[in-house]
Amino acid sequence: MPKGIQKLLRELRRDRGWSRELLSHHAFGIDQHGTSVALIAAIERGERHASARTMLALAAALDVSPECFPEFRLAIARIALDERVVGLDGALGRLEASELEPIDITKDQIRAGSRRAAAPSPGPPR
Repeated sequence: MPKGIQKLLRELRRDRGWSRELLSHHAFGIDQHGTSVALIAAIERGERHASARTMLALAAALDVSPECFPEFRLAIARIALDERVVGLDGALGRLEASELEPIDITKDQIRAGSRRAAAPSPGPPR
């Protein structure tokens, strides 16, 4: 199983003898968004996901290819299939061209994976 960004980022940073603060400083010089010390710490702890943009900045700061992070390919795929970015026709065309096999998924699995399902529901109005 490949190492994810959580472990790779920590290893790459430590191999250089860099603190999170120093990595943040170098990444901030490349892209001023999404490279805070707090975000880097959260990514390393597995509490936050890095966007493609953040992974590009972190990889450039560390002088590695962003493709070394397996999550980078997934982030790019999300962008390529986002109808808000490429339009509905573009997203559907790219999905068809990808030759992804259909998967069986239940409504309960979809609900469990949705962000709304993870948030607590508000109580009754007072």
